[in-house]
Amino acid sequence: MLSRESMVKTFYEKFCRPTLKRLEDPMAAQEACLRKILKRCKGTLFGKQHGFGDIRSIEEFQNKVPILTYESMQPYISKIANGEQNILYPDETLVFMLSAGTTGTPKYFPFGAKRYEELVLDGLIGSVFFIVHTGHYDVMDGAILSMRAPPRLGQKFGIYDVSFFSGAITNVPPPHRLKALQRFQTGSSLRSVPPREVDLVRDYDTKYYLTARYSVAADVRAASGVTSKLVFQLIKTSTEYLDRFLADPELDAKTKTKLRKACSDGVIDLKSVWPNFRVVLSGGTSATPYQRMIHDLLGDCCIWETFGATEVSVGYQIFPDQGIVLSVDRCFFEFIPDDEEDSAAVPLSDVKTNTPYRIIVTSNGGFYRYDLGDLVTFVDLEPPVFGEISRKKALVNLGGERLSEEVFLRVIERSCEQFGIDFVEFALLPEFKGKTACYHLYIEFMPNLSDLEGFTGDLDRRLRTASFFYDLKRKQGVFTPPVIIPVRLGGFDFVLQKLGKDSASGKMPRLLTPELSRMIPTLPQSS
Repeated sequence: MLSRESMVKTFYEKFCRPTLKRLEDPMAAQEACLRKILKRCKGTLFGKQHGFGDIRSIEEFQNKVPILTYESMQPYISKIANGEQNILYPDETLVFMLSAGTTGTPKYFPFGAKRYEELVLDGLIGSVFFIVHTGHYDVMDGAILSMRAPPRLGQKFGIYDVSFFSGAITNVPPPHRLKALQRFQTGSSLRSVPPREVDLVRDYDTKYYLTARYSVAADVRAASGVTSKLVFQLIKTSTEYLDRFLADPELDAKTKTKLRKACSDGVIDLKSVWPNFRVVLSGGTSATPYQRMIHDLLGDCCIWETFGATEVSVGYQIFPDQGIVLSVDRCFFEFIPDDEEDSAAVPLSDVKTNTPYRIIVTSNGGFYRYDLGDLVTFVDLEPPVFGEISRKKALVNLGGERLSEEVFLRVIERSCEQFGIDFVEFALLPEFKGKTACYHLYIEFMPNLSDLEGFTGDLDRRLRTASFFYDLKRKQGVFTPPVIIPVRLGGFDFVLQKLGKDSASGKMPRLLTPELSRMIPTLPQSS
């Protein structure tokens, strides 16, 4: 059997180095990528309807294919769900993915074999870039804490099973043609905790505890999952379970001794429990607001990010201390300047740094000129690197302020830093009273907020700086100051469980309805 270094380096030479080579001329890689997608999918129903076989340039492609949304793709998705083949892509459909966006509206996406292949390969490429470019080969000698959803949700969309993203990609067998990938996975000694049967547990408290119990007994060197959910798991492992661990007959005596030595005032120091911890593989939500909390919990580890949606993998981190690099050879990208509503989409060759763009994607997964709705801002173009990512275009736009999820994340993060606290999650409810409006911000603080009035004033000032229109409406009295509503630790998870969402992948809608807001367990609002 190959040594771990030889195995990683073999994979690096086969898959990672060609990626770096293509990034030397990203636009050439983009043009080649589009040609391959059009050739592969020209015989599909969508390809025939839009003349894929006759397209010879980016301009022709843009002229023949309109920009699409989930709603405009639904007739094609319905055909796939009913068992029709060769509709959006030529390969086999494996499962349907359930995705709930920022507003919580459920969407069902077909998941084909080619999309699966690219997804798994991109995940491994990102991981191998981390190992090679940091030298942390020893991460493969331990365990990885993985936050995963169940492989199946027990429901159907058409004739297909439905799965959450993390459940499907860890439980659907990989396509046979990925022999190099299978050899790499087989040869790796890195094991995953908790075991797969824990994925199936639906009760939140039980799943969190079992995940914690298996992880404290292991030599965890990496962790992966939706960033906010992973952080919450780490907080619970550190602060809530010591007595339960020590009384658990399933936990061995050696681990209990380790935990006693690693605790102080009932809090477990995870840095002592996992002295070889190396990396958090972050995805699902921006890692930026959670960096300080991750380092407080786990020490001086790396945070290695990926940027993917259910529909398509957008990019991954390649080098330490660098943003996410666009995946130029997996997907064809176009970009629309966010501040120009009627602007045409432009290819990568025409983008500029420090300008927010909405992403339009064309992929092997059956999405053509599809508007993800997400915003990216490039900090470099050689290679193309994202600095800031917003998961949705405008979370709220009550009076022209157009404040995105990313703006709220950044503002809350900086106010928390000012007051020496952290936050786990937030959600927003716009409220109207007559001719005035304000934001009701539900925030799960860690630890509890002591100066509510001061925090509210600081956050209001930062929002006014972030948006000229918000500031203008505040001056005009159209907006009143935001109302901060502290949420009990675990309060958002309580709502998700009531909604039947999985603890590992269920995300609280950032934009609330009045009905949802009334379900959230809150703390007394005293300043």
